[in-house]
Amino acid sequence: SSGEVAFVEPVDCVQSEWTSWTRCDVCQKKRYRHNKLIQPSQFGGVPCHVQGKEVETCSPASRYDCKLEVPLCEGFLCSSTGRCVPVGLRCNGDDDCGDLSDEKGCQKVKKACKEEVQEYYGIENLAKGINILNSNLEGVVIDNRYYAGSCLPHYIQDARFRKPYNLQQYTLETKGSYDFKLQSFESYSEYIDYTLKERTSKTTVSMGFAVPGVFEFGFNYADSKYSKSEKKIRSFSEKKNSFVWAKAELELARYVLKSEDLMLHPEFLQRLRALPQSYDYGEYRQIYRDYGTHYITEATLGGDYDYTIVLDKQKLEKTDYSLEAYKNCVQFSRKVGANILGVYVSVGIEGGGCVGLLNEMGEDTVEGSMAEDFVSIVRGGDSESITALAAQRLPTPQLMRLWGEAVHYNPDFIRSTTRPIYELVTSRDFSNTNSLKKNLRRALADYLEENSSCRCAPCRNNGRAVLKGTRCECLCPTGYSGLGCEITQRPDIAIDGNWSCWGSWSPCMGRTKTRSRECNNPAPSNGGMPCRGLQEDTSDCF
Repeated sequence: SSGEVAFVEPVDCVQSEWTSWTRCDVCQKKRYRHNKLIQPSQFGGVPCHVQGKEVETCSPASRYDCKLEVPLCEGFLCSSTGRCVPVGLRCNGDDDCGDLSDEKGCQKVKKACKEEVQEYYGIENLAKGINILNSNLEGVVIDNRYYAGSCLPHYIQDARFRKPYNLQQYTLETKGSYDFKLQSFESYSEYIDYTLKERTSKTTVSMGFAVPGVFEFGFNYADSKYSKSEKKIRSFSEKKNSFVWAKAELELARYVLKSEDLMLHPEFLQRLRALPQSYDYGEYRQIYRDYGTHYITEATLGGDYDYTIVLDKQKLEKTDYSLEAYKNCVQFSRKVGANILGVYVSVGIEGGGCVGLLNEMGEDTVEGSMAEDFVSIVRGGDSESITALAAQRLPTPQLMRLWGEAVHYNPDFIRSTTRPIYELVTSRDFSNTNSLKKNLRRALADYLEENSSCRCAPCRNNGRAVLKGTRCECLCPTGYSGLGCEITQRPDIAIDGNWSCWGSWSPCMGRTKTRSRECNNPAPSNGGMPCRGLQEDTSDCF
């Protein structure tokens, strides 16, 4: 009941016993062992501090030979990185090897570029791996500073850019405007369904095997702007509210990688070549920890800004305004820069309806009698423009222009397509392509299973459990606190359902296998929403 605290018991972290040492790897002359996370700590329980893998040198039996060789290089073999580059790239002023060995011993340097050139916007971040469990960018996996000696000019607004070897396309976009796309929703569940689909449609995640319910991936809880907005919105799940959601998007550039023959970053190449030939999860897991699970094959760079006005449904119903009229007034007031007079003719509200309605809102929505809150997320731009837009105030055309100018110099990803990083393993760089790829694919499945937030116990009162390393944390809706969101003065609320972890795979039948999960972590109660996504998953056997 209201004001009561349901105590949560601390849960201590538990890890498995160490595996047995592997056999001595003939090529690396090392042996390996690891442990896995059995139970994350939660609610203030004792955390784990062990790294989770151990390596030691060893001497393989003399009867075994290392048959693993670097693929034959028909060009220049770089001394430290092991990269193979065409002989014609020597002494051109570029670090084509990644260790400058192609520029050593040169009597004469003939530069590939005669004039000064610039790098494309955001090219370094586009070369990084991305962890689809949290959307964090990790280590660099492809080398977008390798040009293969080419210096064909690409002009963007009088600036001369140089196209990296890995790129198929980098085009300037002029799409987008400061006008908003607006939607209105009569309930929390309608709002959540639509905005989740809108958010996840911007990211195409290829797993190489099926993972239904892509909503489970890609929400960056480490980023305060996302976690704060999530806490605010979830606090309205038990109330009678209507929602007006608006979005503006500016596209700056479109980036597309070549589909094959990519040049890997030298450090990533060496890390993959140093992996043991036989599967050891601890070593392969470390690749995903350091470099992420996927790499970006296509991206649209720019900025987007969305905001949500949370309305008191009962107060709105007592007025002469419908939710659709409210949405239209907001839309047209934004287009004319809050010059309210005369707008009502376009909106279709009798007399000076929009004037009265927007006065009800207040220029600052928090002061408006019908608007309970205002939640915004801004991507792209600089700190000044983002801070101005993220304040609890409806955006003005002046603020939007300031932000748009800043997006040009500080773009973010607003759409992307990714592939698993094991697809970067090709016969050009590795002689053991098939076994290495198979091990990396197996490790990705194990890694996603070990690091899924479904392993956390449910948080109270619609808090969201998030697994960070070996510790589960609860993101509590506004108005709730405590390690498990158990402290509140509010009465019992509707609890939304959440999925359990996936069960074990079935035996392979006709080269496919299946698994299922339950909507019991927690189960929906008091009229809460059911789980979203599929209950059964099918995958190829490998």
